[in-house]
Amino acid sequence: MKTGLPPETLLLPRLLVNQLLHQAQSSHTQMTWGIIAALDDMPGHCYPLAQNHYPAEERISVALKMLAHRGERLWAVYRTDSGEASAPAPAELTPFGARLFLAISLGTKGVLQLAGWRMDNSGILELEVAICETQT
Repeated sequence: MKTGLPPETLLLPRLLVNQLLHQAQSSHTQMTWGIIAALDDMPGHCYPLAQNHYPAEERISVALKMLAHRGERLWAVYRTDSGEASAPAPAELTPFGARLFLAISLGTKGVLQLAGWRMDNSGILELEVAICETQT
């Protein structure tokens, strides 16, 4: 899809951004991890990981199996936090096998802060985040 945006831009559908905002509002007092699924390379749904006593690796495995069952694939990992949106440590992304990461937080007065990073062989690159109005 040609967008006219720089290659360092992460383009998110508004419906997905609304889902992420809801997740951030629902978990504003605690850190929550989740995954973003894509269908035909278009990100569309976010799924929070269950906060339970099972090891993170097991929760991730269950989530990835759910995506496969729905015909979706892992597109990115996200974290909601009450603090500033901060870059992940590479070790945080390794269990997921993801290369894209979003940090979502509600800043001053509940304003959504959304930041994105891409992990590659040279490290973590911060991305601009843009919103598109429709899914194509």
